[in-house]
Amino acid sequence: MRRRRAEGMPAEGLAVEVCDGLVRLFVGDAERELPAPPGVEGKGEGRYDTVIQTFGLCSVAEPKRLLENAARAVKPDTGRIILVEHGRGTWDWFNEWFVDRSAQEHFDTYGCWWNRDIEGAVREAGKTVPGLEVVALKRPGLLQFGTLLLIELRVNSKKISGGKVAVRKAVEEKVVEKKLIEGRRVDEPQAAKVSEEPKRSSWWFGSK
Repeated sequence: MRRRRAEGMPAEGLAVEVCDGLVRLFVGDAERELPAPPGVEGKGEGRYDTVIQTFGLCSVAEPKRLLENAARAVKPDTGRIILVEHGRGTWDWFNEWFVDRSAQEHFDTYGCWWNRDIEGAVREAGKTVPGLEVVALKRPGLLQFGTLLLIELRVNSKKISGGKVAVRKAVEEKVVEKKLIEGRRVDEPQAAKVSEEPKRSSWWFGSK
């Protein structure tokens, strides 16, 4: 991916800060952890109301990692992730005739693979990124042949907690299964062990 930056702009980190720090420009890698909102750095609680990402899933090596970072950075339930992307269109004939044929040239010029299955990547990430779900997905513009995508995502906190419960339940079931295989009942108190050794009498010897 080609990188262009203005003269004097840092290779990474904070580049511009205005409006008392409320507006900031960072130079960085979207596949790495995103910076926290202003005023909450280091507190570990800061989340954004909205994360907007444009034409990035077609440009990064691992789209899922970008979506994971966005999901961690946005507020659960109320926050939104807005994606503006281009990728494979609605009709296969157009994808094969134009999109796939020009994909390499497009990458060499702009640094992105515009024949990537963006919708598929987003829905696949929704299966593994905790709580991530699609709120809306549109392909506007008839003359775009479905290659332009507007996607709205959110992080559902109920799905996050539900996933943790499911994992914990699965672990507990494995433990129960293992103990049953070993021949022990785990749903009843264990009976006290009875010694199988013969009882020994005690003898006292004394003299007047």
